[in-house]
Formats: sequence, C-alpha cells, structure tokens
Amino acid sequence: MKKETLEKAVTVIGLGQMGKKIADMYADKGYPVTVWNRDPSKAQSLRGVEIAATPAAAFGNSHLIIICVLDNAAVNAILDQVPAELLANKTVVNLTTGTPQEAKLIEARLATHQADYLNGALQVAPEQMGQPDTTILLAGASQAFDTARAALTILGGNIKYLSTQAAASPAMDLATLSWLYGSYIGLLYGAALVQAEGMQLQDYRDIIGEIAPPFVDFFKHEINMIDADNYNITQSPLVISIAATQRIADTVAAAGLDTAFTGTMARLLQEAGNRGYANQEVMALLKVLKAPAN
Repeated sequence: MKKETLEKAVTVIGLGQMGKKIADMYADKGYPVTVWNRDPSKAQSLRGVEIAATPAAAFGNSHLIIICVLDNAAVNAILDQVPAELLANKTVVNLTTGTPQEAKLIEARLATHQADYLNGALQVAPEQMGQPDTTILLAGASQAFDTARAALTILGGNIKYLSTQAAASPAMDLATLSWLYGSYIGLLYGAALVQAEGMQLQDYRDIIGEIAPPFVDFFKHEINMIDADNYNITQSPLVISIAATQRIADTVAAAGLDTAFTGTMARLLQEAGNRGYANQEVMALLKVLKAPAN
C-alpha cells in the first residue's frame, strides 16, 4: 500500500457486532479498511474492505489500528502475532472492554515498541454508533489522539478524552456502569414491588420517566459537593435516607423478594449513621464506601 494511502487507512481487528459496525462505518466514509478476525467467515458480509489473512498483515496495512475483541487476553494474543517492526509508529486504539490494570499493561507493552496507545470505552450498543451523542471514552497518548481525532469522530460525536494515562477510560467506564447497573437493579426491584401490590407497570414506567430528569440534576449537584469536599446539608440530609432505605428493605422482605441488594443498601446507610454522618448531606455515605468496616 502506498504511503499516502497507508496514512489514511484503518485496520479493524475483531468482527463481532461492534467490530463489523465499525468496519462498515469507515468503509462507508471512503476509508481504505483492512479487517482481520480469528474466524474469517465473519468478514464475508462486509463490502469495500480488504480481508487480511493474519494480524501481522492487517497491522501492516494501516497506521491506525482499532481493536474490538472479547477481552484483553485476546488483545495480547493478537499482539503476540505482530512483529515489533509492524508496531512501531502505529496508533493502536483498543475498544475492548477491560480493567484499568489491563490497560496499563498493554500501554507499557506497546510503548516498548514505539507504538502509541489509546484505550477506549464504548458506552453505546452497535446500532447507536456514529450519532452526535454517541459517547466514547478515550485515554492515552495525547499527540496520537490529536492526529486520529478526525477519524475517531466517525464513530461518534461525543468523544471524551480523559487523560494521557490509558487506564483512565476503563476506570471511567466502570464508574458509569456502576451507576447504570445500580439504577437498573433498583428499577427491577421497583417493578417487582409494583407487581406485588397489583399495580400497573405502565404507571410505574410513566412516573419514572417524569421524575428522572430532576434527579439527574440532583446527582450532578451531589458530585459537585463531593468535588468541593463539602458534606454540609444542602438538599437531602442523610438521616432521611437511612429511614427510607430501611423501609425499602423491610417492604422487599415482606414481599418475598431477594433482599441482597436492598439489605446491603440499608446496611450501608445505617453504618453512615452509626459513624455520625446522619446530619450531613446524603452523599456523606461516600465516606463509608471509602473506609469499609473491618
């Protein structure tokens, strides 16, 4: 491949649902796209791409390498198959879900071969890619990010560059997922309680939709207070939540539902009260999370 073509080209490693979507998006925008997948049959439905026989061949065709595979063990296994000379001066964007520690290890490995590393986290499903509000978290080599930014915006319009340290993106991904899964479990408990009392789920759905936006503003306020290290009461005294979470736990138990989540929630709030935080803002619970009881 000619040098000028190589510099504009993109290689996509991994052709699951997300990898296929990424390859299609670049091909649709006129980028020269090379793909590689452990099972080459997954590439047969793609149009306008070059199918590489090996990871080494795929790396050799582009300066920008995007990896989206099952896990970081698979990433390292793929890198094992690429000669050092084909890694030098490349920008590797790893969109594989992983941990901060895994990102640090891959970052260090690629640095020894003079390759730039950007660790990414996709916070959407494949069908949500390429939209103005598609959120992609990125962290790693700043100069590489600046160079690759135009190509990366093909994937989504809401790119968040977090840090020069690659571990920042999986850390933020896990932070936002903690909020998401906690909210989701709470949503399911609510649905179970509504059903237990013979109420309509449609009413529950509508009420959740109506009260959710103001709570987002409340959450932002609480995070700002944490950032300011200010635990004075401004909106919601922790003592109110101690009582509320205990009522939830008791009601869930009476309904015969699993009590693991609601019991833990009530216990954490009670522990905050026991430590003397009852007359502080509700987010003083953070102190308990940071210093768990022995």
